[in-house]
Amino acid sequence: MEWNKVMRTRKSCREYIDEQITTAQLKALLEAGCAAPVARGKFEQLQLTVVQDKELLDMIDTAAKQSYGDDSFSCTRGAPTVIIVSVQEDQGQIAPNMIASAGCVVQNMHLAATDLGLGAVWCGVHPQPRAEKLVGEALGLDESLIPLNIIYIGYPAEEPEARDQYEADC
Repeated sequence: MEWNKVMRTRKSCREYIDEQITTAQLKALLEAGCAAPVARGKFEQLQLTVVQDKELLDMIDTAAKQSYGDDSFSCTRGAPTVIIVSVQEDQGQIAPNMIASAGCVVQNMHLAATDLGLGAVWCGVHPQPRAEKLVGEALGLDESLIPLNIIYIGYPAEEPEARDQYEADC
């Protein structure tokens, strides 16, 4: 897809069809995430965790509901693939530039998803300590890894329309 069309078409997708993305698509998404700019080249401080298991996706959704205190809330909305971007703590803290780096990783994957004809939506976990703990526990992450961002990916139930980039409220 043409680059400007990718940027104009990229929108949050909150409804997905019941079909898993392909291994080739997942590989392309992960490559896009790994191509993102990362502060000081500290890629070793980032971890991408892919979840495609329905039971684990339900656990993540339950963690989100508990975190937000809303049983009707659903992050996954039927997305068959979730990628969690976590950052290694450095002396008990997360460096602000690593928070930005994790955002760049998600943005690259979101744009790649659009280019591949997939839908995606980003959901922040940080800075919500309860959500960080619940998602980390659901994934079995080491306590020094803090989940910052989750991107939900699948085939969209509806095709997004391109928007005029000059009409966006920026």
